[in-house]
Amino acid sequence: MPAFEDPGEGIKIPQKNIVKFVIKEALKGKKAASQEELAYIIERELRRGDPKYRITGRRAREIALEVPVKVVTETREGPMPRRCPACGHSLKKSHTRNLAGRNIVTGLSCARCGYHGENGKWAPRKYTFRLY
Repeated sequence: MPAFEDPGEGIKIPQKNIVKFVIKEALKGKKAASQEELAYIIERELRRGDPKYRITGRRAREIALEVPVKVVTETREGPMPRRCPACGHSLKKSHTRNLAGRNIVTGLSCARCGYHGENGKWAPRKYTFRLY
């Protein structure tokens, strides 16, 4: 199947199955230290086949989460998310009881991608990707 093409700019957006294959091949024995680096590695490999291929960091991350890739998320202070900021999946809350006897949220985790935030550090700062 051909990739999607934007005739106005001559840019091609590769199909998801092509990107998954490239991720598996490009990350063998390596890691990508950021979402930007992951997109760069994927695009470099894609462009060997067709120089018109392009991929954004966000799309690279979203597709990488569908491949058996381990994602480590470093976090920073920010508002508590309702859904996983990395993949959009639902989050599991960890609670503890404070001295006043109230339950408070001390951590959030995602079963799908491994995101983990705790003690007010909920916002993703950096992603690291590697194959299992």
